[in-house]
Amino acid sequence: MKKIFLLSITVLIIEICQAQLTSGLVGYFNLDGNLTNSGSASMSATTFNTSFGTNIGGTANKALQFAGTTTSYGVITDNGNLDFSGDFSFSFGIYLSSTTVNQGFYDNGLNYGGLGIWFFSSDNTLRLNFKNASIGAVGALPVNQWKAVCAVRTGSTLLLYVNGVQVASGTEGTTAISYPNPPVLGQMYYAPTGGNYNPIANGSKMDELRIYNRALSASEVAQLAGITLPVSLGDFSAVKNTNGITLNWETFSEANTAYFDIERSNNGNDFVTIANQNAKGNSVTRQVYTYTDINPLSGVSYYRLRMVDINGSFSYSNKVAVKNNSLFISVAIFPNPVSNVLQVQIPAKQKTVVTMIICDAGGKVVYTKEAQVSEGNNARSIPVSGFASGLYQFTVVSGGDKQTISFIKQ
Repeated sequence: MKKIFLLSITVLIIEICQAQLTSGLVGYFNLDGNLTNSGSASMSATTFNTSFGTNIGGTANKALQFAGTTTSYGVITDNGNLDFSGDFSFSFGIYLSSTTVNQGFYDNGLNYGGLGIWFFSSDNTLRLNFKNASIGAVGALPVNQWKAVCAVRTGSTLLLYVNGVQVASGTEGTTAISYPNPPVLGQMYYAPTGGNYNPIANGSKMDELRIYNRALSASEVAQLAGITLPVSLGDFSAVKNTNGITLNWETFSEANTAYFDIERSNNGNDFVTIANQNAKGNSVTRQVYTYTDINPLSGVSYYRLRMVDINGSFSYSNKVAVKNNSLFISVAIFPNPVSNVLQVQIPAKQKTVVTMIICDAGGKVVYTKEAQVSEGNNARSIPVSGFASGLYQFTVVSGGDKQTISFIKQ
């Protein structure tokens, strides 16, 4: 009976997690050759002097493309559903053809205390504005690369994520909010000076626009990034075994991917390339890769992937850390306290599937994920930068066994 009870809880948690990405989704424009809203709220979009270009996978008519003038933009008739005064999350894929000019991505009363997301060329920053205060991330949007952007307001805190990783945070302003004009895509808007300005550059594109009337958690943002831009990389993990440290990763789709650099570090900051592997290049099916470091560093080894396209552009995976000592007999986590990424070590006697769960001090589930582990000491990384400060419980469920460890988020 105990095993059945634990299994039932695990299934329930997984089902809740899968439903979370639709909870509070008021606007969803996938921009697949149309402007249909699949979100829960009554709203629609109209565009002017735009077209539909290729998405990250190179498929035609799958992303909204702009012409680079003040007459090329979109307008959302939102019926007030986007006039946020509370928490929100705004997610989209963006491809910039140029970074030499200021570019507005979304403006809903930016000059009146409302929400604005744009690119500021003078300091090369992606910026988020609310209540007339802004936060920015330098170098977050390279030219000619698709990136998944998510802007979150939680309480009075503003957060910016790129490809599921938090890149900026800060406190909102104090200006009273008003929404005198409809939301604009691909421009910024200010009626007293004549309307549209700072158009997105010619050839720049947006895709997979999602708007929530709540704050997404860091783990939800990470999940959403993989949906917003199906860039390939799925799970990336490591396992210490008798052969060394084996890295495993998967891609769900690849578009013009050339190769993977496997990089290693002894401190999590200074990485060197220790090997590389050719990629499949173009694929829309799951691909699996593996590499074994037969001479790992003593102590802790940090690993990451540098994913390089045929045009030379590249992006990085998350980092995973492995302790190179005798196998653990129980689950271990570090660092503790933690600020950004929790490193998890899960020992296993055989290949199996476990469920990782994080609950806050009140017992609310804030993260859950199923993971396949292999014989040995398995290493996983979990982003926690978006979690509120406080005490949390990390639990691993495997069959009828359950291990729980407390940690503090700084």
